[in-house]
Amino acid sequence: MAVASESSSNEFKILPDSVPNDGLLFVDHQKFGRSGHGGNCITECQNGDIVSFYPNTSGEILAGHGVGGWSEYRRSKDGGKTWSSPSILDYSKRAWEGDDLYSALVFAVTTAPNGTLIAFILRFDGEPWIKKFTPVYLMSHDQGYTWSDPYPLDTGANVEEVSFTLDAVFVHNSQIFAVFMGGSPTYSDGPYSLYVSGNNGETFEKRSLLPFDCRNYYVTAGVLDQGEIIVYSYAYRTDTPIDEYNIDYVISIDEGRTWSEVQTTKFARAIRNPQLSSKIGNLYFLHGRSGSMSHDPGNLVLYSSPDGIHWDDGIILHRKPFPNGYDAYSANEVIGKYDQTVPNRLLIQSSIVYDAESKRVNEHHWWVEEIDGT
Repeated sequence: MAVASESSSNEFKILPDSVPNDGLLFVDHQKFGRSGHGGNCITECQNGDIVSFYPNTSGEILAGHGVGGWSEYRRSKDGGKTWSSPSILDYSKRAWEGDDLYSALVFAVTTAPNGTLIAFILRFDGEPWIKKFTPVYLMSHDQGYTWSDPYPLDTGANVEEVSFTLDAVFVHNSQIFAVFMGGSPTYSDGPYSLYVSGNNGETFEKRSLLPFDCRNYYVTAGVLDQGEIIVYSYAYRTDTPIDEYNIDYVISIDEGRTWSEVQTTKFARAIRNPQLSSKIGNLYFLHGRSGSMSHDPGNLVLYSSPDGIHWDDGIILHRKPFPNGYDAYSANEVIGKYDQTVPNRLLIQSSIVYDAESKRVNEHHWWVEEIDGT
C-alpha cells in the first residue's frame, strides 16, 4: 500500500507531488476576506466538461465557518487544466438576498444517466447551520449553463426527517441514489434516508431508512464491485468520547431496500467527514479530515482500498497549518469516465484555512493519477 510520506506508490500518483502540500489554489476567498466550508461538490458532464461548486460565504460570521452566503461554480472544458471565471447560482444568490430563507447552498451534484445535471440544495434558517426546510434540487439540461427552478425532494417529509447531505449521491443501474440525514439543529439528529430516482431526476422517492444511530453525523456512499451499496457515517456523540478511527458502515445487496447490521472499519489516521470515490482501476479512494480529536487531527488525509471496506494507512495530502484547523471539507469526482481513450483520474477539492486568526478558507485541488488498473 502507499506510504504516508510519499506522493506516489506502485498503485497511484498524487499531484502536486511531494505531499503534504498546499495543492492547487482553486478559489481565492482570501482576496476578498470571504470563506466557504461545506458545499464543495463536483460533477463531470457527459460532454467532458467539469462543473465544480463551492460556497462563497461571509468571512466574519462565525469567524468564516458559517453558511451566510451563496453557491458559485466554475467550469473546465479541458480536463481541469484551466477553469472559467465564477458563475453565481441565481437561485442561491436570490435566497441569500431575500426574506424567506437565510441561505440556500448546493451540497451535492451529480450527472444523471441521460446527461441532466442535478444540484441538491440545503436550506438554512440561520447560524450556526440551522436547517429550516427540506432540501430541493435544480436541474440543468445544458451541462450547467442554465438551471431550472427548484423541485422538492419530498413533499411529504419535514425537516426533522430530511435536511442534510454531504454529496452522498451516486448513479447506479440507471438510477440516482442520494442519502440524506434529518434534523434541524447544527448536528442533525434525525434518521438516515435513501432517496432514489429512476427517471433522471424528474422525481425522487424515499426507498428506505438506514439503521444508523441518529446521533451519527456526516455521510458518504457508493457502489462496491458486485453492485452492493455501501454507506459510511461518522459516529458523533456528545455524551461519550468519539471514536474517529473506527467508522460505521452498512451494506445493501438489493439496491437500498434492506440493509445489513451496522459494522465498523478502521482508518489508521482517523477520519471525520469522509468522502468516498467510485472505483478507479483496482482502487477506491476515501478522504476527509483526519479527525478533530485524534492523535494528529485536522489534516486532509487520503486512503485507498481494493474493496471499499479495508483501507490502507493513509496519506496526508495537506497538513493543518494553524492550531484551529477547521478545514478539509472535501469532495471528489472521477474524471474521464465518458472518454474511453483516456485513463480515469480522481479530482479532489477541499477547503483549506488561510487565516490563523479565524476559520476562513480557500478551496484547493489535488489529483490522483496513474492508478493501478486504469
